[in-house]
Amino acid sequence: MRSIRFYFAKNLSVLGLLSIGLWACGEAADEGTPSTGGGAPDGTTSGAGTTATGGTGGTGGTGPGGTGGSATTSTSGSGGADTGQTSSTAGTGGETAGTGGETAGTGGEPGECVKGQTKGNQVAVIGESFIAATHGITQQIEKQAKANGSLAANDRYIDNSVSGTTLANDQIPSQYRKAAENGMIKYVLMDGGGNDCLLRGDGDGALTAAESLFKTMAEDNVEKVVYFFYPDPIGNNFSSLKSCLDTLRPKMKALCDGLTAPKCYWLDLRPVWNGHNDYTQDGIHPTSAGSIATGDAVWEVMKESCVAQ
Repeated sequence: MRSIRFYFAKNLSVLGLLSIGLWACGEAADEGTPSTGGGAPDGTTSGAGTTATGGTGGTGGTGPGGTGGSATTSTSGSGGADTGQTSSTAGTGGETAGTGGETAGTGGEPGECVKGQTKGNQVAVIGESFIAATHGITQQIEKQAKANGSLAANDRYIDNSVSGTTLANDQIPSQYRKAAENGMIKYVLMDGGGNDCLLRGDGDGALTAAESLFKTMAEDNVEKVVYFFYPDPIGNNFSSLKSCLDTLRPKMKALCDGLTAPKCYWLDLRPVWNGHNDYTQDGIHPTSAGSIATGDAVWEVMKESCVAQ
């Protein structure tokens, strides 16, 4: 009997040891799984178990996986939440970049006309006696410019207009060259061709001279020109003058309208003067009232076209 009891006791001890060993291995296996999942920075490198699968189920993340707790959904949930925060932060960054782009877009308005930047020595006035007889047209333009904040109170344009001059014999072009000697001219206000018709009957010569003059202005980087062309002369003794001007007018207008450097703005003074015999005493040159009306009309073109503002 004693040997039988010894036999069973010995075998039971062996079975107990085996049970303890199997239990210990199971515990070790359970603890190792979350350790692997927690160490993977993106929650995708776990070998087995649902922890790694849960981490991958987030939005693909860059945040660390679950770093603690049990090897169940708590670790996975932590990884998903962390990934969600990273995605949200990236979204905020995108909004900030968009706002920056919008601000840059509104930094400057294309085509905006800035006042008060023009100096008097940047504006040349050239032509013949229609301007030079009294210089009243230039004075009225300057008055308007000062009232509108486009010219300093004590500043003046360069008015080189001279009575009796023409385009074709290089007199009016030489007025421009003299004004441009300082290298500052950006804007030109002018007439021309009247004396070419009156004294020479040569409208085509005036047109050719104007073409050459505009090329010189382009080389000098002049930006804009306002070309104001004569009203109809009043009186029977100016019939030949009127005929020449009528022929020259559309040709000179086409030349002006076609320019891009400098940009040229055409002003036909006939609508301004029609019905106003008080604007002239001799039929061609302006009175004080005619000079004011002409100066105001030129100024309106300057404002609309951002010339010397």
